[in-house]
Amino acid sequence: MVQPDDCSLSPRQQRLIRQQAEQALQKADALGVFPTPVDDVMAAAELLVASEDLADEGLLKQLRRKAGKTVRRALTKILGVVHVVSRIVYLDKAVHVAKLPFLKLHETAHAVLPWQKDLYAVTEDCEMTIAPEVAEEFEREANSFATEVIFQLDSFTQESSEQPFNILVPVQLSKQYGASVYSSIRRYVSNHPRACMVLVLERPELHSELGFTCQIRRTLSSTSFQEQFGDLNWPPFFSPSDEIGAAIPMNGKRMSGRRRVTFVDQNGDQNQCLAEAFTNTYQVFILIHSVKTLTATSVSVA
Repeated sequence: MVQPDDCSLSPRQQRLIRQQAEQALQKADALGVFPTPVDDVMAAAELLVASEDLADEGLLKQLRRKAGKTVRRALTKILGVVHVVSRIVYLDKAVHVAKLPFLKLHETAHAVLPWQKDLYAVTEDCEMTIAPEVAEEFEREANSFATEVIFQLDSFTQESSEQPFNILVPVQLSKQYGASVYSSIRRYVSNHPRACMVLVLERPELHSELGFTCQIRRTLSSTSFQEQFGDLNWPPFFSPSDEIGAAIPMNGKRMSGRRRVTFVDQNGDQNQCLAEAFTNTYQVFILIHSVKTLTATSVSVA
């Protein structure tokens, strides 16, 4: 089932969060420093990462007891906690290293956003609260702050737009900015002026009859793609027998060449698009864009 991607905030909220993100970067002397020095941003915000592990249930109970009714509880396994009063961030030491920068900045947001920091003495976060499709405004604001900081406001978007349009651009820039591949591809697509989208798929699973199936997890479109095609109807999974499934890298390959696919736009017209894929072994990312987004000389199809 496709999961929603409700990451929208009002223009006013976005403007205020960008202002706070810029202030955080400037205070840490981090503007133009790569990869984005997350620990310096936290230090400038007078936040300390605790040495204790959140896996210690006694620690979590102690934090909750001290906070009383001013604790915002997570719904699933807790990955991060910020104690706003003491300016201490607690992390689950088992969190994958690629997720740590974003998680740290998410916790930082709760402690520095002026309209959030006085709401709760302790805020807990889990996979549901730091996920890009989170519905609660409180968490979307923290996610937005983390994204603006790690991608240095408009820096990532400007740099990526200067390069030829393809799936490897955000993958390669993810290392430069210290971001995960997932968040970098999201940023690339959501801010791109061209008509493009990304399908995020689960890892392929072997199937006795179809060869393999790849379940769709979520989708994200650029504004121009959404205006042209609207909400497309996707099947619950893809297999080698369909156009999208044929683009999924297999047999140890990390990416596939471009393949032509056809979509019907909101006017009922057929449009030739290109699909190319990359996998980080955890998910498969299918980048789709209209042929019109590329010059004729730059199009090569597998």
